[in-house]
Amino acid sequence: MNDNFMTPSFKVPHSKILPKILHFAQTVPSVKGEIETDLPFTLPVPQSLQIARQKYQYNYTHIAPVAMVDKLPKEENPNLLWWKEVIRVMVEIFINATVSKRGYSSENQARLQVAKLVNHTLSEIFWQGDYKTQLRLSWHLFKAIPQLLWNGVGLDLKELEGFVLDLISDVEKDILLALHEGVKTRVDRERDVDIATRLEDYDRQFATIPLPAIAAYFQEDEFFAYLRIAGPNPTMLERVRSLFGDILSQKFPVTNEQYQAVMGCEDSLERAQIEGRLYLADYAILSGAINGAYPDTHQKYIEAPQALFAVPQVGSPSRNLRPVAIQCGQIPSSTTPIFIPSTDRESERYAWEMAKAVVQVADSNYHEAVAHLGRTHLFIGPFVMATHRQLLPTHPLSILLRPHFEGTLNINNGAQSRLIAPKGGVDSNLAATIDCARALTVAGLQTYGFNRAMLPKQLEQRGVADPETFPLYPYRDDAILLWEAIQGWVKAYLSLYYADDIAVQQDRALQNWVAELLAFDGGRVIDFGEAGKIQTLNYLIEAVTLIIFTASAQHAAVNFPQGDIMTYTPAMPLAGYAPAPTSTTASEGEYFTQLPPLHQAQGQLELCYLLGQVYHTVLGQYDAGWFADDRVQAPLQQFQSRLVEIEAAIATRNQSRPYHYSYLQPSKIPQSINI
Repeated sequence: MNDNFMTPSFKVPHSKILPKILHFAQTVPSVKGEIETDLPFTLPVPQSLQIARQKYQYNYTHIAPVAMVDKLPKEENPNLLWWKEVIRVMVEIFINATVSKRGYSSENQARLQVAKLVNHTLSEIFWQGDYKTQLRLSWHLFKAIPQLLWNGVGLDLKELEGFVLDLISDVEKDILLALHEGVKTRVDRERDVDIATRLEDYDRQFATIPLPAIAAYFQEDEFFAYLRIAGPNPTMLERVRSLFGDILSQKFPVTNEQYQAVMGCEDSLERAQIEGRLYLADYAILSGAINGAYPDTHQKYIEAPQALFAVPQVGSPSRNLRPVAIQCGQIPSSTTPIFIPSTDRESERYAWEMAKAVVQVADSNYHEAVAHLGRTHLFIGPFVMATHRQLLPTHPLSILLRPHFEGTLNINNGAQSRLIAPKGGVDSNLAATIDCARALTVAGLQTYGFNRAMLPKQLEQRGVADPETFPLYPYRDDAILLWEAIQGWVKAYLSLYYADDIAVQQDRALQNWVAELLAFDGGRVIDFGEAGKIQTLNYLIEAVTLIIFTASAQHAAVNFPQGDIMTYTPAMPLAGYAPAPTSTTASEGEYFTQLPPLHQAQGQLELCYLLGQVYHTVLGQYDAGWFADDRVQAPLQQFQSRLVEIEAAIATRNQSRPYHYSYLQPSKIPQSINI
């Protein structure tokens, strides 16, 4: 086998990526089963690994050509604690949907009382007793709530206990059906197809689920800029390195006059670029995406916009990032004008809000397909597979990694079979066709080489690492703390088992693990290792740091903003429902026509709330007795202590930030990608 063989990487302009990926996905044959080529070291295979290789077999057609598990082994089914968390959130969604549909009128007070009683029941019964009883009770609550709320039937706790069955098989039907279809499949209600005429129409969808705080300020321009550095997709922004003969002059011809209209005459476009204060969010990868229409023939729209941002000069009253200009396409023309913030006239303000919404649709679609699914879920999947197939459970690296892989294959398998399948949650809610969404996911993964994905390298490559030129960047600042803490823990742990580089090179199981990850009939991981192997202890430490960081902190950073930012549809629509504005003036009616209809907003709320509210496990909190080696306890305690310090540091930072950023607080970061 060629140890240097890697999956082809597409070195083409972003606008060409989607067609290339679609073509490649159609031509890759189905490859399943055992790796047939010889690994670098041929050893007798222990029986436990033989069994694991039968259970954990590759499939390259689920989301072609990505390496995924063919059939989910039963060992990957979620545990009872995970079920408790998921069902708890699903119950909240049911109550909210039913009450919001029926309203708060006086005749519905009985239903509100039932909702309160259900919550009381959950707190009094759900969290007590053995896990199986909790699951049975919660599942029957889950099935009974629509009837209880709609008909106002009283809730008899003794009667409820009689629902308990001898097995929890009723629960284990298909959790991901509810993940993306939510209340639609369980509550018999007519659809509300009305277009909103005011923001309060969206507010009313939050009946028992708290209205997100951003509802009060999401239209503020500073918050729009803040979402680039502390929102669901905080890794998009790049420093503009050249003004002339590059992006701004050819694709996005912002003038100095337009820049000064926003940033003031004492500053200039050229000075901002020279001083490293000019930043661009360019969604060119979305060029050529095909507008979707599922589920009800409402035409959706997605563009490939560009948005320019700037940091004010040193000495300014505030140096927080500000939006400067938006172009709703890649090619300047009379129908793709440049929008700048304006409050002079209401018609200009609505046009600016529509341009911001175009950026938000692009950002949400890129987030879900690339930053979230592609670069966390599918990025980690091959490492789970190769670890089970090549490393014994007693191998030190296997012991370290497995807690960070809990639930990942399960949730990835559900995503490919339902969430990102035709007529699934992505098809229903996102803007492009399902084929485009899947191709975008693959493109995002194929262009994300492992060795270039190290957090410090990523920040340097995007030109956002320097806090002097870019002072406010909550994601960067909190993520670096976590990266360094995880790196310290990994270094201390691995140093117990590898004295030097020679020890790493001579670990045959480790080298076989690397080879499988690189193999075309293995993990297909791009740009991994050192010349097809792991040659040094330092590289092993860096690689394992990236794996754990991605499975924990990075996934938390892109997943949990769904729960309190993306649930509020006007702030971050998953699709546009009118073309991008072609004029720098617009009406209020045009703005609301562009936003999702209320029934689509309800679906977005339910999907994003469930995905963004399930917290299972906590970073650094391993099961008691997981590490049998007593030498591990001291570095583990140091790691846990450092996480406590980081929690306090982030809390302090949030006191001076314009908006709190809590997604990287260690107490809110799960160990693994399990939702």
